[in-house]
Amino acid sequence: MLLADVILLLLMELVLKMIPAPYLFFVTIGDIVVTLLISFIASFIFYFVQVHMPETKHKEDLYPSIAALFSRILHNEKNLLYHYVGANSYKELTEDIIIAGAKNRDVNIQDAPLILAGLERNANWMEYGFNTVREVDETWEMIMKYSFFLDSECLSILSRVQSNGVLSFFRTMRGIYRSLENGLNIQGMENEYVKFWHFVQEQEDYYQRVFESYKTV
Repeated sequence: MLLADVILLLLMELVLKMIPAPYLFFVTIGDIVVTLLISFIASFIFYFVQVHMPETKHKEDLYPSIAALFSRILHNEKNLLYHYVGANSYKELTEDIIIAGAKNRDVNIQDAPLILAGLERNANWMEYGFNTVREVDETWEMIMKYSFFLDSECLSILSRVQSNGVLSFFRTMRGIYRSLENGLNIQGMENEYVKFWHFVQEQEDYYQRVFESYKTV
């Protein structure tokens, strides 16, 4: 729009202005058009200086922090996923590995990769899940403080992380963690883990498109 405005203004000033007008009416219309064109350029400059440049500066200042928070959520979700199904890393996950690993996991007995403070034992998978949910919730609250600077796609992803309609197990653990209830049977929920895996991939795609360049060392 700015380019079209400048071209039209030059056309009016350098070409059309030199053509004699048959009626005064056309001169008046031409003056009004030129005034509007100049006003648009002035408005654009005002917007660029007063709005765009400060927002860009805010992004440069804030996006490394936002990127780190988004990455922390991803890190916790990936850890919960690949540790839970017994894989060596997140990168080696497939649907078959997730389904097979989830079927063989006893959440109340088998040890998880979390040492409980002050206790001489590892957490079980239920306790590990509670801890992961707590960390995700805390990170979600911190990143939402910057919601003014986030686009609609990011806010949609974050809202799904928090509500977790995509993963019944994760949502159930959050409810149990908050209400301090006991006991959970997650047998037969292998497909929910596959859905969660796809959701984590979606988050990672967004992170690489938007936040990768802002990550901090």
